[in-house]
Amino acid sequence: MTVHSFHIFDRKGKTLFTKRYIKSGKEKIDEESLSEQRKLVFGMLYSLRELSASLTPSDGPGELQLVKTGASTLYNYETVSGLRFALFTTPETSYASSSSNPLISPPNGNNAPPSAGNMTNAHNQGGSSTQHGSGGMTNPAVTDTIRAALQHIFEHIYVTFVIRSPMYRATDPNIASTNFEASLDNYLKGMPWFK
Repeated sequence: MTVHSFHIFDRKGKTLFTKRYIKSGKEKIDEESLSEQRKLVFGMLYSLRELSASLTPSDGPGELQLVKTGASTLYNYETVSGLRFALFTTPETSYASSSSNPLISPPNGNNAPPSAGNMTNAHNQGGSSTQHGSGGMTNPAVTDTIRAALQHIFEHIYVTFVIRSPMYRATDPNIASTNFEASLDNYLKGMPWFK
């Protein structure tokens, strides 16, 4: 799958960080257009989370894990404090559902998310089967792996380089003055599913 962009939003919808990995046909996209895109992404995540919370039979907030269309997939990880980490990619194509799956194997170093064997797979509980390939179904192992990567980015990269920075202010984290972007790039580019 191809990673298009990565976003971090605060709980009020303010964009804290955006990194584009794939350039569109237009080399220069004006700041107004990018700002509008970020607002649309946050608005969609917020609205779908509220919708899923209202449709969930149990009490408590709904958890929006991903939004998949025919052309793209948006993976979402929301922290307790309301930060939203969003990874915008092309949809997965076909992946084998075996333990030797390269999407599940963590990269080298300490930046690896937990392996799929340690993750709970809510999509396959109850003995339901999951189809893979171009049939439109989402591979739960891929979803879990990418969400674990987003969680790792928050817990080990964002906390280390942004929150623990001596220049950190809760109202304006000033991510540009830290090594967050370089560490994020190293981590994402080391993942086997990154293209």
